[in-house]
Amino acid sequence: MIRQLPLKPHQFLDLFEEYGSGSIARLPRHQNGGFEVHYIAKGHLHWEIEGRPFLVPPRSVFFTFPWETHGSCVDFEPGHYFDFVVFRLQNRQKTEPAKVRLVADFGLSETEQNELFTKLMSLRSRCFAASPDFGWTLQRLVRELSQPGVMARTHVIALSRAVLCELMKSIHYSNQRRQNTLSSERQVFRILDELRTECSKSWTLDSLASACGLKRTRFETLVKEITGDTPLMLLNRFRIRQAQEFLKDSGKTITEIAFDSGFSSSQYFAKVFKGLTGITPSRYRQDQDNLAVYDRRFLKALARLQD
Repeated sequence: MIRQLPLKPHQFLDLFEEYGSGSIARLPRHQNGGFEVHYIAKGHLHWEIEGRPFLVPPRSVFFTFPWETHGSCVDFEPGHYFDFVVFRLQNRQKTEPAKVRLVADFGLSETEQNELFTKLMSLRSRCFAASPDFGWTLQRLVRELSQPGVMARTHVIALSRAVLCELMKSIHYSNQRRQNTLSSERQVFRILDELRTECSKSWTLDSLASACGLKRTRFETLVKEITGDTPLMLLNRFRIRQAQEFLKDSGKTITEIAFDSGFSSSQYFAKVFKGLTGITPSRYRQDQDNLAVYDRRFLKALARLQD
C-alpha cells in the first residue's frame, strides 16, 4: 500500500520539482519534470528505464533524466524503503541533453555542472552501489525539505550540493568495487543474471554453486553479500515476479502457474507468494482492476505536482 505520494516542496519549489520517502504499492511508468535521484535503503525493486530492466538492490543509487520513461516491471514487494528528490533544471529538453543544467541557485559553476552531467550521461547503467555517506546525505535532505529548520534554504542548498558530490563519489565507489571483484564474484554475478531469466529451472543450492565452480558455503556467502538475500530467497523472488506476470496475462490456473514458475507444489507457491507480496495468488489476480485504479491515481497526483 501507499506510504507516501510524492510531495511538492512549497518553500523550495524553485529548487526541486518534488521529493518523498517511504514505500508504495507500485511505480507506474512515468517521466519526471527534472533530474531524479533515488536512494534505496532496503528491499529489492524491479524497475525499468525505456524498457530496460534493473534489479535495484538495497543501499543503491538510481537516477533518471526527465526524458526517460521509467517505472516498475512488476509490483513492489513488502519491506522496501526509499528516499528521492527531483532537482529542478534550467533546460530539460532531450534535443540537447548535453546542455542539461541545474537551476543557478544551487551555486554550481558551468565547469562543475558539465563534469557532473557529462559523467552521468556516459553511464550505461542508471543503478549502482551507493557510497558510504550517500544514503545519510540524501535522507537528511529529504527531511529538511519536509521540516525546514533554522537557515533552511542555506541548509537545503548545502545538502543538495553534498548529495551531488556523493553521487559522483558513488560512481567511483561502484567502479572500484567492480575492479576489485574477484573472479569468483564475477561468476556469481553471471549466474545471478542467468537465474533471473531462467528461474523456472530446477535449481538447487548445490547446482547453483556448482555452476559457479564454488563450494556451497562460499557461494551462499557471496550471494548474501552481493544481494542481501540467500540464494534460495533470491530465486523465489525471481519466480514470484514471473508468476505475477502469468497471473496478469494468462488464463492458466494457479496450480499451472506454480509449476511453470518452478515451484514443486501449489501450496508452497501460495505460501511464498503471500510472504513476498502480502496477498494470495488468487487475490492478486482479482486485484488487477484495483491496481489499474491505483496507477491512474498515482499518475494524476504526479501530474498535479508538475502542473
